[in-house]
Amino acid sequence: MNNIIQQVCIEFIENIIKFVSDGEVKTLYELEEGFKKISDNFLKGIMKVYLEGIDECVAKDKAGRRRRGLVVERRNEERTIYTQFGEMTYSRTYYWDKREEEYVHPVDKVAGVESYERVSLSVAAELVNHSAEASYGESSRHVTESRISRQTVMNKVRKIHDLKLDEPGGKRLVKILHVAADEDHVKLQDGSDTSVPLITVYEGVRRVSKNRYECVNPRHFSAYGSDVEELWLEVSQYIYEHYDEEVLERIYIHGDGATWIKAGKEYLPKAAHVLDQYHQNKALMEATGSQPEYRNSLRETLKGADREGFCKLVREMMKRARTEKEKERINKFRKYMLKNWEGIEIKKYERCGGSCAEGQVSHVLSSRLSSRPMGWSKEGLSFMSKLRVYWVNGGRVGPQHLRKDEELEQYIKKAIKRTKNAFLGFNPDEIGNIFVLKMGKVTPVYRILRCIQHAELI
Repeated sequence: MNNIIQQVCIEFIENIIKFVSDGEVKTLYELEEGFKKISDNFLKGIMKVYLEGIDECVAKDKAGRRRRGLVVERRNEERTIYTQFGEMTYSRTYYWDKREEEYVHPVDKVAGVESYERVSLSVAAELVNHSAEASYGESSRHVTESRISRQTVMNKVRKIHDLKLDEPGGKRLVKILHVAADEDHVKLQDGSDTSVPLITVYEGVRRVSKNRYECVNPRHFSAYGSDVEELWLEVSQYIYEHYDEEVLERIYIHGDGATWIKAGKEYLPKAAHVLDQYHQNKALMEATGSQPEYRNSLRETLKGADREGFCKLVREMMKRARTEKEKERINKFRKYMLKNWEGIEIKKYERCGGSCAEGQVSHVLSSRLSSRPMGWSKEGLSFMSKLRVYWVNGGRVGPQHLRKDEELEQYIKKAIKRTKNAFLGFNPDEIGNIFVLKMGKVTPVYRILRCIQHAELI
């Protein structure tokens, strides 16, 4: 194996020399592209040597294979996998496993590559991370230059698991906490609509520019297909673990008054519902579409929580309504406001702060799930909603979120150790036969190659 390692290293250095000494003046861009291509090929060559070296050590360990029950079925079976450095092809041996009664490629287990897999785990993780922002097709174009199908990207998304953020220790000392709850309306593949809930916990809002505000320490929660009770329990656990309940005085739940949103009061301590200003104004505008002269008066009664005045104005509007459809809109508005009167009245006596439920839904969910024409499967929507929330919360998917943790057997560990020893036994001085190193002139290329020659490869 030492000879193969030596040959790969010599070819790498010779390719660099050939590239920089061809007599042409190169721009920085051309240098970057050329060196990257040469480096990528070199790294793929080293990976190929490493994996094929393990395969060779397994094949030579006849006693170990006999004890394990591995019988050679075919040799030199090629496998092509897309890595961070491009497509890499390596050869391995195919065995019949007497113990498990199945055919296996031991080296594929070392590489963490499953059957019919086309990308490495690091590339798969990059595809999944990119798909949190863009379509499956765009993710493939960005990461693999469209070498991988959209179906493959989708399959990777559906393999994610254990999306847990690394949380800082200690509890925050906050008196007022805000919870914004709303839902995104998403199209399914069968043409029907469905809703994806979103809950955002934050410590208030702060101004970042003239017309822009942002939430302080936001944390998002969403789980399509899960029970709403489980979602609120997850929110409750987060608050309990990250905020000191003895200091916490109030939790304001901002929302449109839906039953599942008001249910949050049962799970959160010291919680009160606040009718979201966006939905309040939306209902007001719809009800006064034919009688806009009542808008300001209705706003004043709602701002002052004047229930009697509000009902009086609504009765006047009903008398002046010209059509049954208009009467239905006004009556619907009246019922909606009275049903959520506690959420209106509380704003008169307490400083409930601003709500951002609609904006959070747009930022966290809609920008990926519903802003463009698309139809989701229920399974795909479940995984993407979790991924999207994890990504916006600051998490990034890594190989650990995609691979299955499998214990390598002793005969494979033994082969890995022998292969590592072969790399450790390689002497960099063996590449000293290159002409530039022996010509006697100290040139810039000579200095570079001397540094490479004496660098440790492992």
